[in-house]
Amino acid sequence: MAAYGALVSVMQIIGQIQTHSNPPISLDQKQVESLTELITFLQDFLEGYSPHIGYTKEEDFWESRIVEAAYDAEDVIESHIVDQILARSRNDVEQISSIEFYQDLHNNVIENMNLIKIEIKEKMVVQKQLHMIEYVSTASTAQNITMIGFDDVLYQMLDKITSGGHDHQIIPIVGMGGIGKTTLARNIYVSPLVQQYFDVCAWSTISQEYNAREILKQVLDQVDKEKDWKDLSEEELGEQLYKYLIGRRYFIVMDDMWNIEAWNGVRTFFPNNRNGSRIVVTTRLSNLASQFNYYSNGLDMKFLDEATSWSLFSRTVFGNESCPLELEDIGKKIVKGCKGLPLSIVVIGGLLSKSEQTVENWVFVEKSLSSIVNLDDNEHCLQILFLSYNNLPIHLKPCFLFIGVYEEDHEISVSILIMFLVSEGILKPINGKSLEEVAEEYVEELVHRNLLIGETRNYHGKLKSCKFHDLLRDVCLREARKFKFLRVLEECNIPHGLNSERRIHRNIQLHSFNLWNLHHLSGLSSGDVQTRYHINSDC
Repeated sequence: MAAYGALVSVMQIIGQIQTHSNPPISLDQKQVESLTELITFLQDFLEGYSPHIGYTKEEDFWESRIVEAAYDAEDVIESHIVDQILARSRNDVEQISSIEFYQDLHNNVIENMNLIKIEIKEKMVVQKQLHMIEYVSTASTAQNITMIGFDDVLYQMLDKITSGGHDHQIIPIVGMGGIGKTTLARNIYVSPLVQQYFDVCAWSTISQEYNAREILKQVLDQVDKEKDWKDLSEEELGEQLYKYLIGRRYFIVMDDMWNIEAWNGVRTFFPNNRNGSRIVVTTRLSNLASQFNYYSNGLDMKFLDEATSWSLFSRTVFGNESCPLELEDIGKKIVKGCKGLPLSIVVIGGLLSKSEQTVENWVFVEKSLSSIVNLDDNEHCLQILFLSYNNLPIHLKPCFLFIGVYEEDHEISVSILIMFLVSEGILKPINGKSLEEVAEEYVEELVHRNLLIGETRNYHGKLKSCKFHDLLRDVCLREARKFKFLRVLEECNIPHGLNSERRIHRNIQLHSFNLWNLHHLSGLSSGDVQTRYHINSDC
């Protein structure tokens, strides 16, 4: 989230000024205390604030207010630093009064932040209402398509589920949003083999902030439809479920699990009948799957290869018909642009199946693939990917947004990425750890959450390089632009109207710099003070 990163940046600037051996400016201690208290309050608010898919206008309003307040604080402090540096270069530093700076900081920053604090306390009721995504309906288009590319996987999973020992087992299906986890789970669930082999089958959709009572009620509503369970407590629901399942061979799908606590909250109500009962869990989090005792039975879903992607695309667009020869070449370019993500292929295929099937139209789609995915009519595609972003811990969101500076298909050096993240001032310090160690942990966490794709590791298992899937990069850049956190330019020329942007980059290749690194700022000459933007040095 841009707001959180901006607040962290202000705190780092203040901290660097206070600890600098020869600070470029002096800060009033009472103002520092007021700012620190206000920023801490706003950070705590954001940390407990869970924006969901499809931001409301009210949620947009609060984040925008906080972003602007933090940016104002940076501007006031950094402008005064520049004034002092320029004055020193002219040997007239005594002519620069700090009174105006202190007044500006109080009137334009502290009072504004305090007003936001008061309004949050008095008027803002943070709604943690879940907008659960029913992937069964969201991915309905995909489910009408044969499990192209996953037939072998489906048969393997069916074999695991109907064999492999008498103890009940938890079988994770892991992969990034849109890769087909729910579609595979649904095909397993409706399989005649599963329906005949198990005495009881039920499907539960888990929310980001799980509710154990709701999970238990979902299952009971399916296994015993004659009763009304709405008035029972969590414990009573659990006891009823346990009694119903005892002695029966059951198959349960828990779709889209985000943390181990969701499982720990209900696990005692699923008895081990030693009759081959199975629980399938779909999740985007690799590290969550590893916490189950039966991870060896799990499935890590991969991207589709080009041939399978083309088969899925053709089936989506043309059904049982063949692709016309004049569209085949451009069609394969479109499929290649989907990078093996089934959801992307199905969304683009569905769009083309309803549009004019001409070479000219398909060429336009191929050239505009990213923007086509972002159209309102296909918002469900981005919503699934936005869910991964929205579920990130608040401290990871600025790091995720910054990674958008890397161009498509670029293999990202983790060591260089760590350097950039440290220099940007968006990492919240952790006692006992260097900022480099914090950055490394953040990058690993993004890989575990399938928001980055781990490419190579060294002999010790340390991540060396990673990649960013195009659709996730679209999510990143869209969110970064929304709150003026970052703008990535396709060309070196800076267009007009970008004065309010905090970071402007051309796609990162090798170099970047942060002008306002206060460890070096006091040594800058007037000729060095050219711009407040972060510009890639390739430009």
